[in-house]
Amino acid sequence: MKLFQVINLAREYLVLGIIGLIFIGIIYFIFFRRFLKNHMQTNIKKVIVFCILFCYIVIVIGATIFTRSGVYEHANLHLFSSYIEAWNNYSKSYWRNIILNILMFVPFGFLLPLFSDRFKKFYWTLSLGFLFTFGIEVTQYITKRGIFEVDDIMNNWIGALIGYSLVMFLLTSISKEKTKFKPLKLVIYLLPTLGVIFAGYKINDIYNSQRFGNLSSNYNYVYDMSKVSLNSKVELTDDEDKEKKVYTLNRLSAEDALNFAQDFFKKLGTTVDKSNIDTYDNQILYSSSDGRYKIMVYLNGGAYSFTDFNCSDNVINQNMDKESVIAALKKYNVKPCDIAEFEQEREDGKKLSSYRFYVDLNEKNNKLTDGYLTISQSNKILNIYNYIYTYKSYGKYKIISQEEAYDKIKAGQFNSYELYNIKSILIRSIKLCYQLDSKGYYQPVYRFECTIDGEGRPIFIPALEEVK
Repeated sequence: MKLFQVINLAREYLVLGIIGLIFIGIIYFIFFRRFLKNHMQTNIKKVIVFCILFCYIVIVIGATIFTRSGVYEHANLHLFSSYIEAWNNYSKSYWRNIILNILMFVPFGFLLPLFSDRFKKFYWTLSLGFLFTFGIEVTQYITKRGIFEVDDIMNNWIGALIGYSLVMFLLTSISKEKTKFKPLKLVIYLLPTLGVIFAGYKINDIYNSQRFGNLSSNYNYVYDMSKVSLNSKVELTDDEDKEKKVYTLNRLSAEDALNFAQDFFKKLGTTVDKSNIDTYDNQILYSSSDGRYKIMVYLNGGAYSFTDFNCSDNVINQNMDKESVIAALKKYNVKPCDIAEFEQEREDGKKLSSYRFYVDLNEKNNKLTDGYLTISQSNKILNIYNYIYTYKSYGKYKIISQEEAYDKIKAGQFNSYELYNIKSILIRSIKLCYQLDSKGYYQPVYRFECTIDGEGRPIFIPALEEVK
């Protein structure tokens, strides 16, 4: 979730919180103030803090429960798995989710000690913070509006701890009371915030110091294989070539991507709408000034996906040969590479209005070409996905054997891709292929073609030995 989405959610549920406060105010003035006026004294500061705290709680509950549909059915009880997943992908979106989960509960820990002196005792605030986040996770699980995750509980609790520490640091700093060990207390109150900042710095430092990036296909937690039936139809071989090449990919700058999009749209008789550019982790989405076209440019390698929202009827249909498809691509100034194979895509044996040009690990002159180019049409919407990359050789590195890769599956060290309660895995074939890592290197990985609980799914095992 992006920051502007969080702000929009906050605005939406803030209105609901204000309505709730108005209702509480009416009840207070009609009933409590009238019948219990001798027993209650209004503290304006506490009223203000209560109002802020109430609106905050409404926003949190709304954002974590009511913005989701009831489609989730599982629980993730693996501690630190979200951190490992963020590490494997190493993208802003994954780390942002963790940071937002921490920041979301900072106001909780900050406001409670201001509302009541009782919460100046850390165990009251942190216990209530734990109960609040635990209640949210349980509610998500029961209503199927989210996955029960222990990492969310931990991150929320850390946020409450930071909020509590910061407010106690401020209150202790401005307090005129003479207390023993005041400087030491101030240092202790700062430790949670400094610890989180240091951890983030250290993670980034370790990542930057390693030669290659991380692979999203690596496992996020060790899967329990004691209840899984694992079988293989593959005879594992010991490849004589213990080293495989690693390739690198050129990365576009934001200016390069903009120039590419401008040139692409110019050939179609339009320009880039510079007021409507969406930037993501490794890609940038551009819209044309006439609103007809969109193009997503991927910074790693310069691949792109293009959409024409007002295409003429039957530019692409089910009865086209290779030359006709090439002619259709030419209308958009797209040309398949000469070495690409051509095929019509099918689903359940039926022809689709979709065609593909693909290159499978073609190496020439120390360069590797791999990927595919597709064109398809549904009504007046036409899509072109050009994911053919050209990589440069970076060097040869040692890889693990097929047997070692298989042992990792046996040990449950593979990415289940959100599959839970796996009962059986049948390995049908294995081959060495490549995947792009988080730094733009093309690394060798073993691809195990499997049948998992009756459904065909691949399992990827990184092949590189540890590179120092």
